[in-house]
Amino acid sequence: MTTPIAVTSPVERDEESGAFIVSGFDEVAAVVRSLSWSSDPRRNSLAPAEMQQLPSTIVLFMDPPDHTRLRRLVSPAFTPRAIERLRPRIRAVVDAALSGLDDDIELMSDFAYVVPLAVIAELLDVGAEGAEMFQDLTPDLVRMLEFDSTAEDLEASIDASMDLMMWLTPIIADRKQHPGDDFISSMLEGGLTVDEVISMCVLLLAAGHETTANVIGNGTLAVLRNPDQRAHLLTDPARAVEELLRMEGPIKVAGRTAVEDVELAGVHIPAGSFALLALDRANVDPRRFDDPLRLDLSREPQGHLAFGGGPHFCLGAALARLEAIEALTGLFTRFPDLRLAERDAVWRDSTTFHALNELHLRSHA
Repeated sequence: MTTPIAVTSPVERDEESGAFIVSGFDEVAAVVRSLSWSSDPRRNSLAPAEMQQLPSTIVLFMDPPDHTRLRRLVSPAFTPRAIERLRPRIRAVVDAALSGLDDDIELMSDFAYVVPLAVIAELLDVGAEGAEMFQDLTPDLVRMLEFDSTAEDLEASIDASMDLMMWLTPIIADRKQHPGDDFISSMLEGGLTVDEVISMCVLLLAAGHETTANVIGNGTLAVLRNPDQRAHLLTDPARAVEELLRMEGPIKVAGRTAVEDVELAGVHIPAGSFALLALDRANVDPRRFDDPLRLDLSREPQGHLAFGGGPHFCLGAALARLEAIEALTGLFTRFPDLRLAERDAVWRDSTTFHALNELHLRSHA
């Protein structure tokens, strides 16, 4: 049995940067649910100046009341019930991706990124050309989500956003005239402006594609390193994915800026201060979870913060969960002898993402 982590200081100030580090489960949950904190990186005095140039209609970076309005308009397309109707389409995408695998697999490029990319391209109904465009732009788009982004990173992300906007504009104009059974048409019919639809597409690629790929990659590695857990994954995949999200969530940290003086765990945080929310540490807080560092895919879900919480709870959580369930069960069912190759997993050097660059596998014993 693993010795639980001792969380002795759930809120502490980093003297070098001046930011507050929040790592306790209850404390992080309190921040993400409170209106005393802003999600807008433009209000973070520690952020690079180039952050001001990012699209202002990205819901991830918005505060009420604008966030509330936009979220209300797009939420119907992302409810668990609406997403469940996509299961046959997602399963077909997973089956097609699995059919392209052979004995020597590099999971991230061959499967983990392929599945969410194909799902997004299909949901937006942009065909193979769109999928190719998304694949080219996503690596630069996600740079806007790194907390240690350089000016060069943000400029690349802004350029990628502009390229995507220019490519999508005529497609959106056409969908306004000829709506179809796709997310773009649904968002337009729901009352979003063209700029807001474009920003939602940027968010789907920058956040939805990346995080789902990470869940698939991290989850596969965790199960292979804990072979006794494989049966639990296949018996109750929904429960198993919740534990994988808790233990191996795709995001390490989130950020908030205090808009007023806040008292948190006895620590005074002045208005204007930036807080780094350590989601990964909060999800293994022993005050919340028994034996928190033990992976147990049969564990009764107690709630986690892998998708954040409160007003900014991940809009695509239901979609990411369903894609992870279908991808992981499909992978381990299709390849019952799946194992790690004799090459180390390569983790990405990232402040924000808990993500693999490479994971080499063998599909047969």
